[in-house]
Amino acid sequence: MSAARVLHVAESAGWAGGEAYLLKLAAALDPARFRLEVVVPEPGPLVARLGALGVATHEVALAGRLVSPAALGALVRVLRARAPAIVQSHGARSNVYTRLAARLARVPVVLSTVHNSLFDYEVSPLRRRLYVAAERWTSGLADRVVAVSDAVARDLVQRYGLPPARVVTVKNGIDADAFAAARPPAAVRAELGLGPGDRPIGVAARMTEQKGHAHLLDALPAVLARVPAVVCVLIGDGPLRARLEARARALGVAARCRFTGARADVADLVAALEVVVLPSRSEGLPFALLEAMALGKPVVATTVGGCPEVVEDGRTGWLVPPGDAPALAGAVLRLLEDAPAARAMGARGAARVRAEFSLARMVDALQTLYAALLGARARGVH
Repeated sequence: MSAARVLHVAESAGWAGGEAYLLKLAAALDPARFRLEVVVPEPGPLVARLGALGVATHEVALAGRLVSPAALGALVRVLRARAPAIVQSHGARSNVYTRLAARLARVPVVLSTVHNSLFDYEVSPLRRRLYVAAERWTSGLADRVVAVSDAVARDLVQRYGLPPARVVTVKNGIDADAFAAARPPAAVRAELGLGPGDRPIGVAARMTEQKGHAHLLDALPAVLARVPAVVCVLIGDGPLRARLEARARALGVAARCRFTGARADVADLVAALEVVVLPSRSEGLPFALLEAMALGKPVVATTVGGCPEVVEDGRTGWLVPPGDAPALAGAVLRLLEDAPAARAMGARGAARVRAEFSLARMVDALQTLYAALLGARARGVH
């Protein structure tokens, strides 16, 4: 039996959680059972990374307006030409377009993936209402809606009003052994201009409102007052970078910050940190948190989305309310001021990621879902 073609529709071709999900899946999907192709809305880093894995990509401009008959028609043509057995989309706009196009193209199995709540999207209230309305209106066209965490699944049922039977949770996972540092921490710290007595903490995330970098900067003065050797390393780039750099200057902590920009050696940088912070205002189930824990780092995260499903508060890290800079500072200080406890938390976190959030587990769950839905279609069951 030949492998079934599975076509994914990406929300962007940049580099964030949804794109990381696709790349991980591309590397791990069983090629004897499923052959992956990806639709992207524009050129970008994801295209080259998928190409390096031998995954074909097709460009359809879905990243513009929420309603575009031309974009819908272009996606229908790609789906008819490629004739996938399964189409799986990612992100609010892509989910709506793909459900409509897949049904017009008569794709046997249609899946939508929700990586984060629409109610937390960084758009105007009007645009958010339009997205939610479109999501609800078209959700019946999907065979299943895949949530990346239990929190997202609850949101889909309770706030979107989707039938529970149509929602399935497949939690994000990583290959913990593959996310490993290639350089010793001392070399990385030297590159960042850190002295032997400096104590780096940091965050690895795209610089958007959702990720809450400003709250970490707001917490820094209190942290530095008790541990002056702290240096905050902000790994990543994004539309808020200039504003965050200005905020660091206004708070008087710029000299104790390092803005690295986007980097390919994120594992090297994270491995050089003592504490990893994810001060997000909203999340689905963040890869950055799983990766930091896989490296044995004690973490501080917020009680949003799937973070509490990953971090056992007080055991593998600390959880604090979103937007609460004093609580964030207190949690960071607890780790910095009790090194043995912090190391123990990091070790427990690494074990938890390997046991509960492996890439193999995520891919097995998706492949099982694919096979079950294809089998149901073959039997005429909907």
